[in-house]
Amino acid sequence: MGTENVKGSNYAWAVAIACIAFYAVPLGFAANHAGLFITPVMNEFGWSRTDATLFMSIQPWVAALCTPLAGKLISKYNPRWIMTASVLVFGLANLACAWFTAPWQWNIYGVLYGASAAFWMYIATPTMVNRWFAKSNGTVIGVIGVMVSLFGAIMSPIINGWIASMGWQTARIICSVIVIVVGGGLTAALLRESPEKMGVLPWGYGTVEEKKSEAASQIAVGADEGTTVAQARKNPALWLLIVMAGFFVISASFVQQLASYASTGELGAAVGAMAVSIAMVASIIGKFGLGWLCDHIGARATGVIAGVLGGAGAAIAFLSGANVMGFYVGVALFGVGYSALNIVPPMTCRQAFGNKDYANIFSMVATGLNVFSGFSALIYAQIFDITGSFAGAFWMIVVFYVLVIVLSLVIVPMGRKSWAK
Repeated sequence: MGTENVKGSNYAWAVAIACIAFYAVPLGFAANHAGLFITPVMNEFGWSRTDATLFMSIQPWVAALCTPLAGKLISKYNPRWIMTASVLVFGLANLACAWFTAPWQWNIYGVLYGASAAFWMYIATPTMVNRWFAKSNGTVIGVIGVMVSLFGAIMSPIINGWIASMGWQTARIICSVIVIVVGGGLTAALLRESPEKMGVLPWGYGTVEEKKSEAASQIAVGADEGTTVAQARKNPALWLLIVMAGFFVISASFVQQLASYASTGELGAAVGAMAVSIAMVASIIGKFGLGWLCDHIGARATGVIAGVLGGAGAAIAFLSGANVMGFYVGVALFGVGYSALNIVPPMTCRQAFGNKDYANIFSMVATGLNVFSGFSALIYAQIFDITGSFAGAFWMIVVFYVLVIVLSLVIVPMGRKSWAK
């Protein structure tokens, strides 16, 4: 795919496939479908919903604890074997659940899930893409995110069918084997530590070098440019980025509440189910589009666009009341806005702090993402229990996206002051 203007090694695209293997495959074939197994497990063992879902609360907290270590290991050692091991740990733990019969065993699965996800959930993909791509980083990250959504959309009805026809244990075994063989196998086969170790240049290297004089773009970042993690800790921009990422993840988690909101009001359960599908489709478009925008107009402007779309979407969906079409339009805009979760924070981190110590710096952001994620379901439950409606949740999301717009404007220029001349 190299051309006269786009230089560097085409092996970067093999690394992109490896990123799909260690990130999109575990999520799209297993992790994102955990909810499909809850009811069958509860029915078979007579567990309460709390017993059956506690592992879902354990996972993000364990991931938050392990994420700083994950960043250090990815920076210091060969990610090829680290990521292969993390996928295998998750796949084998997911497989073992087929024979688990007690809640404590599922809670151990939550611990192993969280520990492995600390590596592949947020940090590894942008780290490897930024190492191997000097150009089109955002687009590549967006396409990898699209694969997560596509795998999820395709596999959800298939896995549900397997559960109905073969039982949840067999369905879980099939999903786990796919993760182990495809996810682990392709990661081991294709992932490589860095272009430098292979004696090649990152893809698009020539184009970036030509653009380095365009300092005003605040987009181009050289392979060795940026701050150290110690310098980043002293920069308020890092802490603002963590807060912004938290606003994104809490807002994004509201997609899980859309069906409940519709079914408790005039819209109805069928509209709610369709709204979730619309949000998912919109997020696929958003991941690619926002990734492309990050490459061409920068993470700063893209964050503003995502904030405007997400906030406007939440407001329109709520204010539309019983108007189904208005609700769908709002949900679609909201879907594009929340798709920024896996695009804008990592690209903002790169453009604000550079590539020099990216994995360790973004691991701090990912830790914050996991912490905020662990609180998100509780926040929405408390708002509904206290007020008896989702109105407060909608307005909270609007406020969060307004703050995202403000933070997007200041984080990149504030972060670059410490290293970009």
